Amino acid sequence: MKVLTIMGTAHRGNTRAVVDLFLKEFENSKNEFDEVVLPIDFNNICMGCANCILKGEENCPHYNEINKIIKKIENADLIILATPVFVGSCSGALKVFLDHLAYMWLVHRPKEEMFNKVGLIITSAGGSGVKNTVKLLKSNLFYWGVPTIYNYGVTTMKMGGNYVDYDKKDKIQKQVSKKAKKVKKALVKRKVGFKTKFFFKLFGMTQKNGWNKTDVDYWKEKGWLNGKKPY
Repeated sequence: MKVLTIMGTAHRGNTRAVVDLFLKEFENSKNEFDEVVLPIDFNNICMGCANCILKGEENCPHYNEINKIIKKIENADLIILATPVFVGSCSGALKVFLDHLAYMWLVHRPKEEMFNKVGLIITSAGGSGVKNTVKLLKSNLFYWGVPTIYNYGVTTMKMGGNYVDYDKKDKIQKQVSKKAKKVKKALVKRKVGFKTKFFFKLFGMTQKNGWNKTDVDYWKEKGWLNGKKPY
């Protein structure tokens, strides 16, 4: 099994510590681990040109850089999106990364590999914002086509530190272990739920009379407009 972690910050604080706890739960000789650290591995701001949607992703000004990460996403079984809360949401580095993947949403050109993956969102905050951050990241994973998504968020009431100094660190460890068991179970029995199937069918109906030729041609090529499905 391949585990890919996309870190929304290079800072080694609470979020990094919790991510490491989760990764430890998956350590064994059969699992492979890869990691993308933002903004070190990708720091280009989306220009808003919409070339990826209208003309094809290869027309993105940052295609060569972003495509390397997309290949990692395609090959992963478990995708971990991790970020501290910055001003009530995810880090700016993670947001500009997500902006580049709009073309991968179900309404445009979802990648069939995404329907066989499990997602995990990890976030931490010194105060508020965990709920909003999870909602944003969960939306992105869902519209990529990821059918099963878990999340773990913790409010430490402490900024710039590391959860190991937190007086409830034992509680966090137990929560992480419990959540990791659910993720492992989902990875063994992967399935596409009703909500994903519903939105795939809904957007398929719009593609039959689609306004964007690039999207329509993609769905036709995949055979999705003739009954075939990516799951």
